[in-house]
Amino acid sequence: MQRLSFRQGFIAVAWVALVLLMGCGASRPRGFISVTEFPPGSSTEEAPKSWQDARVGDRVEYVFDAAVSGSGRGGSSSAGQLFVEVVAVQAPWVWLSIRIARNDGQPHPHPFLSHDFVLPMRMGEAPPNLPDPIKDGSTSITRVWAFAAGQHWSARQFARDDSLGDGPMQQWLYATTPGPLYLTNGLLRIYFGAVSPSGFAIHSLTLVSFQRGSGATQGTPPAMDHPWGPGTWYEIRERTHQGVSEKRVCLDAEQGYLRRKIWTRPPTGKRCEHFQGAAVLSLEDALLNLVNKTVGVPTWPPLNDGRPLPRQGRLQLGQDALPVYLDETPNGQEYVSLKVAVRAFATDVWSPVLRGLPMEVRFNQVSEETVWQPWAGVHHFISSSRLSGWGTWMEPSELSSSTR
Repeated sequence: MQRLSFRQGFIAVAWVALVLLMGCGASRPRGFISVTEFPPGSSTEEAPKSWQDARVGDRVEYVFDAAVSGSGRGGSSSAGQLFVEVVAVQAPWVWLSIRIARNDGQPHPHPFLSHDFVLPMRMGEAPPNLPDPIKDGSTSITRVWAFAAGQHWSARQFARDDSLGDGPMQQWLYATTPGPLYLTNGLLRIYFGAVSPSGFAIHSLTLVSFQRGSGATQGTPPAMDHPWGPGTWYEIRERTHQGVSEKRVCLDAEQGYLRRKIWTRPPTGKRCEHFQGAAVLSLEDALLNLVNKTVGVPTWPPLNDGRPLPRQGRLQLGQDALPVYLDETPNGQEYVSLKVAVRAFATDVWSPVLRGLPMEVRFNQVSEETVWQPWAGVHHFISSSRLSGWGTWMEPSELSSSTR
């Protein structure tokens, strides 16, 4: 009983901290969902829609909150609105714009969320063996009725509660028939909460509104200047004492799911031949991952407590020199030397030099070199990896003229 009493008190303190972290001057999110096991008096659920029925103007809006705190690292939080909207339909592609804003509608201050993203989604079939919403463990699935965005929904709730063992409490709520929420596979709400004596991590994503486009126009595919990822490729060149190798990453999306395939021996000819055996991630999972990344990296460049500020330099990428932060991280000591990893991050993640670069590289290091650094003498090279190229694998006829 003492353990439960302590835990309940700690949870209360954590929730107060969460409110303080998220409430500083921000307007209150509009997301509200009620759940009951009994059907309401009436339902206004629309007829099913799918990617094949996409119209320009189809849109879903969510509010998000995320916060993390732990011993030795302080706390950070992020909150705002997230919009996914169809801006062009050119079979077999549906072109999405993903926009993030503060709760008051102003541009989001975090550099990862300050620009819109472009995401081409292929009409087709959902990948086989789709991942479960909640991974690693048994999950209860309950059929419920939910009220969200002014409408009643027949829904399925995936839930798992490991809080008594200092684990997380997780809830994923999906409309049984996605209908107008096909853009995010019918998602109504995601909630994750983990609280322990050493800290807490909480995030949520909640449906606020949706709309159906008029279908009066097919729209124009936007330029792929700031792609989320699908439709693009990038290559990493790795060098060791054994030689040089190339790794190509190909990114795609189909029927609400993102696909990622790595070629350790890139094929010649077409950049991305196929996506058989690719890793699969739902679009709503990808959206939540971006929100959580802004909490894990609250400042740019990413810094660890106690480390010196990175120095600035330039990294040659093709014909262009990219201004970068150079971060030196000690990585294990020996008697007479120190192993050091030097990572380069773009000073401006939206630099024109990075035009067309997918998000997963844009918000990470663009190069890393590991050396032995003797206390006296010359550095000794161990290994390195660096971004060596990127682009789109889509056909020119599928892209707007400004993208070619």
